[in-house]
Formats: sequence, structure tokens, C-alpha cells
Amino acid sequence: MPLASERRGQFDDEVTDDSRTRLLDSIEQRSREVLGGGPLRYFFAPGRVNLVGAHLDYSGGDVMPMAIDRGICVGIRPRADDRIRLWSVDQPSAVEVNGSDVGDFADPSWGWGSYPLGIWRRFCCDHGVRVGFDAVFAGDLAMASGLSSSAAIEVVTAIGLNTLHDVGLSPAEIADLAHRAENEFVGVRCGIMDQYASALGEPGKALWMRCQGPRWEHVPFDPAACEVLVMDTVRPRTLAASGFNERVEQCAEARRFLSERVRPEPHLASFSPADLESVKSSMDPLLYRRARHVVTEMERIATGAAALRAHDYAALGAQLDASHRSTAADYDVSCEELDVITDAARQCDAVFGARLTGAGFGGCAIALIGPGCRDVVEERVSQVFFDRFGVPPRFDLLRLGDGPGEVQR
Repeated sequence: MPLASERRGQFDDEVTDDSRTRLLDSIEQRSREVLGGGPLRYFFAPGRVNLVGAHLDYSGGDVMPMAIDRGICVGIRPRADDRIRLWSVDQPSAVEVNGSDVGDFADPSWGWGSYPLGIWRRFCCDHGVRVGFDAVFAGDLAMASGLSSSAAIEVVTAIGLNTLHDVGLSPAEIADLAHRAENEFVGVRCGIMDQYASALGEPGKALWMRCQGPRWEHVPFDPAACEVLVMDTVRPRTLAASGFNERVEQCAEARRFLSERVRPEPHLASFSPADLESVKSSMDPLLYRRARHVVTEMERIATGAAALRAHDYAALGAQLDASHRSTAADYDVSCEELDVITDAARQCDAVFGARLTGAGFGGCAIALIGPGCRDVVEERVSQVFFDRFGVPPRFDLLRLGDGPGEVQR
């Protein structure tokens, strides 16, 4: 089995100013190859990790993500015509399309390019932006890993177009625009957490977001007391084809049932565990389990938020453990790899708690660990995971990021 330093794979040991510079350098080099050089403006948007509050945002619940020090950079320039040309330093070919050919829905052949094209479509429809743009993207977020690379692509494109065309959108308005693009154009019925976490991230703070409203506040997260270790199962997931939309519809059905039998509510997260138990005997068992996850997860995030304010990371970790059990048993979005990797982490004394992150169905989990305990946890988890699946997992120690914005070269 590889050594710990070798198992970190795509993830770097640490994100520094130098690593951000490397992303920008790679964009500049790629732009010389495909654009022949010329001035670009550079922007960054972070990915996110959600500490607690799994699958609550689209049911009107609370979530607590934090913007991380990894994300997506773009070098972008406007064009005089409506041509849109997109490159990635990780992809050999470009996505090129005329703006007049970008309709209301993404073309599957555009692949990752659907995310920035969806943003341009919203600027076109909502703000009269008709000219196209050239853009080169680079990032240090693994696609389909659960760290919200798609939202980071959307937000960084929106910040770039907002700045280039002096539209004047606020961070919250950028998040809303990006969310609409993913829902309506790409066709993924996600909630608002990912876009808000990327667009509203602040240094040294997690974002406690009440998705009803929405309303939010920033709460401190002490990196000297607790670190976030990402554990990548190396099992990719494709969000739009994963069953995510099915969960959204099941929650909508559960809300309709409870609204008819208990009281009218606009969101499933507005009901209490007692409300749910009162109709258990007459409710479809599958919908009952989906709703039970949502209403009990609301209690877990309230407890977790209080723990974070009190700097009680053991109490916060207990909520992560309970959240994973609920997403696995009631929500059915875990998988064997995620269950094995989180169970292995919990066997380590240095781990406060562990849960899957993102939508599930593969990708990554997180473990809250004591400072300086990374190598010990990695050795234990790697051995268990390798013995079970014959492949080593990958790891990354996440840090709170600086938030989004323009980057000066």
C-alpha cells in the first residue's frame, strides 16, 4: 500500500499562495496556446464542504457549509461577437458555441461547459448581456467529488461576467443566478447551499444558512481546535444521473402528504418529528423514511450549530456521525465505500465524527480530526479501505478559504 504522502494523489498537501499562483500560471500558459496570449482578467470561487445538514437545502432546511481554500480560477475576456469559447487546463478540447445557439436547456454534448454556458444564458436573459466571451478554467477541486466543483464554476463565471459588464449584482444575487442556471439550464434540481457557500464565503467562518428565506449568518470555526480531513473513496458520481432528482421529488411528495394530513407548510423541513410520527401508520414507508431524515437532520444541525459556537467539537462530531447514519439508512444516498471509510475513521481516537459530504452516491466523506493527527488517521483508514476494495483512498486536509473575487496577477 502506498505511503501517506503518495496516497494524497490529486490533492496537494497544502494550498498556499504559491498553489493559487500555479493555477493562474496554468491558465496563462493555456491561454497562450489557444488564444495567442492577450490580456485576461482573473477570478476565483471556492468549493465548499458542508459540516452538517445533509440534503436539507431543497427541503427548506438549515445547512452549515464552509468555503474552502480550494476552488476554480478563470481567466476571462469579452468578445465583440456572440461566440463563447471555453477551455479547461485539464481537458484537451474546447467547448465552442454561438450565443444564438444557446437555448433554455443544456446540450449534453457540452459536458462541463454547460455550467458556464448556463450562467451566460442567465446574464443574457436577465441583464441583456449579448456578447460572448473567451474563458480558460483551472481548479484544484476533483470533479464529482462532493466538494461542489460545479457551483464553483458557476459562481466564478458569474463573478467574471458581473465584473466585465458592470452589472452590479451582490454576492447573494450571484448565488441566486447560479442556482437558477443549475436548476433550469443544466437540469439538476439542487438546493441553494452550494452556490451560496461559494459566493458568500468569508475567511475563518462557516455559513449557517436557513434556506427558508433565505437567511444566513457567519459563525466562527477554530482551525486550531479541529481540522477537516476529506476522504476520497475514488468512486465518482454523476449528480444529474445519480438519483438526486428522485430524492427531491420524494421530499416534495412527503411535504404534500404532511400538508394534507397535519397542516399546510411550504417546506418539508418545517414539520417536526412529532408531526411525522402522528401520520406514520398511514404514510408510504419510503416517503416516511425520507421525511424522517429531513426533520431529524434539522435537530442535528441546531445541535451542531450550538456546539460550534461553544467550540465543542466532540458534540459537533456526534452530529456528523448521526447524520451519516440517517443519510445511509433513511435517505439511501450512501454506498459501501462511503460507509466503510467513515466507519474506519470513527475507530480512530483522534476523530470527532465522520459523514459523507455532497450528494453522496460516491465521492467524498469528511472526518473532523484533532490538529496534527492527519497521518495517524490516514494510516488507519487507508489500511481498512485498501483491504476491503484493493485501491487506496485519497486524502486532503481542508482549510477555510478567503472567499471569492477577482485575483490580481
